[in-house]
Amino acid sequence: MLRIVIIDDEVNVRKVIKKLLGLISSEYIVVGEAPSIAQGKKVIAETNPDLVLLDIELEDGTGFTLIDQLSKIDFKLIFITAYNQYAIKAFKFNAIDYLLKPIDPDELKSALNKAKSTIHSENELKQLLKNLDHNQNAETPKIVIKTTNKMHFVEIDKILYCQSEGSYTTIFTVDISILASKNLKYFQDLLSDYSFIRTHQSYLVNKIHITGLKNDSIILNDNLSIPISLRRKAEIKALFLDN
Repeated sequence: MLRIVIIDDEVNVRKVIKKLLGLISSEYIVVGEAPSIAQGKKVIAETNPDLVLLDIELEDGTGFTLIDQLSKIDFKLIFITAYNQYAIKAFKFNAIDYLLKPIDPDELKSALNKAKSTIHSENELKQLLKNLDHNQNAETPKIVIKTTNKMHFVEIDKILYCQSEGSYTTIFTVDISILASKNLKYFQDLLSDYSFIRTHQSYLVNKIHITGLKNDSIILNDNLSIPISLRRKAEIKALFLDN
């Protein structure tokens, strides 16, 4: 059984989630619900849930404030948000689970499955939330790259390039390289609003670190050479001619 608390200031949303949980599986049991920070803290303390579904905008503040006020965090967490797609990218940057209103049954089921297989320690969750807060106003946001035993907080501007390793991707930064358990397409989508270009089936390059072109390669700082595929050659050369 997975014991769940729902904290959302909309009664109808709480009703919908409870109904969906019952339809998805009998292993999910709602042990408490609340519309606010004050009541949410009380319910969490009284029920000791395995999972909290937490709205960002509550009656008396935000879900982030609630988390910050807890003396300990020993549950899994999924945020509920009505934010637009631009703001959602902030959650993706920080590897924090979320559900977008109106709640989609398939997305709820997927998030629950993910929550069951993911354990966030208190320290890890607070680091993720701190970085999320940082990214709201930072000129250079940081992306969270998780490996099997560590979380890396990397400034996007410090990423040189990403190289495909099958279903994995190696992220090369100005300081270190990190092997991430996501494919290259994942990082291409995640970084689509920034200065990254796909030069090759296996490479995603940060344009701000390009120093020139040579034959069929892009040259980065320190004379790093990244191949350009034949079908992307004309497109990339035109890009630099325009500049």
